[in-house]
Amino acid sequence: MGSVAQFFGATGIVLVLAAGLAACGAADATEADLDRLELAFASADVELGSEVFGDSCSVCHGSDGSGGVGAALGGIDERLSVRSHLAVVWTGRGSMPPFGGILTDAEIAAVVAYQRSTFGDE
Repeated sequence: MGSVAQFFGATGIVLVLAAGLAACGAADATEADLDRLELAFASADVELGSEVFGDSCSVCHGSDGSGGVGAALGGIDERLSVRSHLAVVWTGRGSMPPFGGILTDAEIAAVVAYQRSTFGDE
């Protein structure tokens, strides 16, 4: 019999863990969390953000950001401020699980920078 990782794959395990945390009720991002994330965003690595998006976000938002299970990301920079966008990734929203505590601050900042630079103004 194969391992859980072989059965579900790495992405499946991340989603299962994230869903488990969401079910437990992740805490909202504090002002200190958001201040820290905004500092990380100022020097975010968009290439890292692309990797994080592919690993953690594309399964729901689509590899092209067009949506599916998750919301379409086109024009995300018009709908959310940077701070609000960071808060959504940290805390989750609706069926989206929280990634605070799963992804590092640098990864959250990077994926937000990637989403805004790739899917903004669409």
